[in-house]
Amino acid sequence: MVALTPPASWTEQDREHYLQQVMRSGWSRMRPYSLLFLLLGVGIAENGATREDLKLGLRNSGNPQGDLEAPCWEDPDDLDEDEQARQPELIETAALYAAHHGRPPLRTHADVLDLLLAAGVVYELPDASGTPRIFPKVPAPVPADVFPLDEEEAAVQRQLLIDSAYEGPSYRIIELFEPDGLRREEIVTSLDRLARLIGGDAQDAREAIRLLTEAGDFTTTLDVSNVPSHKVFRIQCDWDQFDQQRISIRGMAEDGKLAVTLPSDLE
Repeated sequence: MVALTPPASWTEQDREHYLQQVMRSGWSRMRPYSLLFLLLGVGIAENGATREDLKLGLRNSGNPQGDLEAPCWEDPDDLDEDEQARQPELIETAALYAAHHGRPPLRTHADVLDLLLAAGVVYELPDASGTPRIFPKVPAPVPADVFPLDEEEAAVQRQLLIDSAYEGPSYRIIELFEPDGLRREEIVTSLDRLARLIGGDAQDAREAIRLLTEAGDFTTTLDVSNVPSHKVFRIQCDWDQFDQQRISIRGMAEDGKLAVTLPSDLE
């Protein structure tokens, strides 16, 4: 068994890369939400997170102090009808994940943290003063690595991994619409040109465009699934829709908090 040690280096770039890994690998789909919030809290910490540190990411109106012993599931009275109907299934599924690692059903945020530790997604070591600190496993495991997902969820998670492989190239394409900070509504290009831009081939360019257009804010004048790689076409952007629905992680602010740009309809 390999002895666990704190990361030799955990720079701001390392932390940002880890946060991107977590967000792209399917953890945002997992419930309860504190599975994600605790992972982000561990990833943000410069020298390992104490349990006190992790309270920051758990604070909300129902848990203003971020108490780890507070319930990890939302009060049904705060949910809409569809969410209320689905919550028992989510709780049951989470209990199966916990049982897989010999843990009891998840009731509190502390239970969720214990599950992440038992699953090996994070690990805990004492620092020089004896204070326990929690560190992320790198690279971040995906949910399918540690939980027995059902076939439907496993398929969704596999597609997320495929999409994540092309997320970087898709961002490179988005940058073409803002070369000087001014937003363009369309660009003229080809798969060959985009392949050179992203350092891949025409199929990589197709996948990156597919990922862009799935959200609905980007459209193409030709069906790129079968267009010849040299054929010129236009990619168009609806900036109003772009601002409404896209979310981005921009690393950490100077105060050490996660810097996120929210879609306008969530602000």
